[in-house]
Amino acid sequence: MPLILPASGEYEHEDKRSKFLAACSPVKNETEAKAFVASIRAKHPKANHNVFAYMTRSDNITRMSDDGEPTGSAGLPILNLFQKTGVVDWVCVVTRYFGGTLLGAGGLVRAYGHAAKGAMEAAAPTREILTQVYELTCPYNMFDRVKYDFGKLEIEIIDSSFTDKCVLTLRVTEDQEVEFHETVKGFSPDITKDGLRVVD
Repeated sequence: MPLILPASGEYEHEDKRSKFLAACSPVKNETEAKAFVASIRAKHPKANHNVFAYMTRSDNITRMSDDGEPTGSAGLPILNLFQKTGVVDWVCVVTRYFGGTLLGAGGLVRAYGHAAKGAMEAAAPTREILTQVYELTCPYNMFDRVKYDFGKLEIEIIDSSFTDKCVLTLRVTEDQEVEFHETVKGFSPDITKDGLRVVD
């Protein structure tokens, strides 16, 4: 099960007077990832390096940049960290202000990786909960029972409308799918046949 970032995270690391300022954020696509990178660059116009990496499933894209650091010493450690942790749909930028002492390739790998890890942990990755939205139509005389049974299953009713019938919009998690469909089958033949549809 993949992990996602529920929020942004930041972390600051210092190594031989060089400052490494890491920031990461959840993103839905490459456009959002690029915008985040641009915002960090704008925030630190005098920084020596703004190293980044990101991954988005919607575009099936993985990118990284060493931004002037030795090849493989900066962007790759960030990318490897998130991939090994199993996080998806993310962007991470580590900004470096040079402190006057060269760290060497190995030192850079450790410094960038450490900073990125701190930002990722600050964002507190969580397990992704997959959901499906359904629309259920039922007669008025079944509304109370439907609402009660879904309440017992902790299925979220995200919208409802009432015309000649009741129409409920429901969000069902992956873990709730089996019990949800069994419950719907127990309501009435009319609901089972025509009253349930998947919402795109």
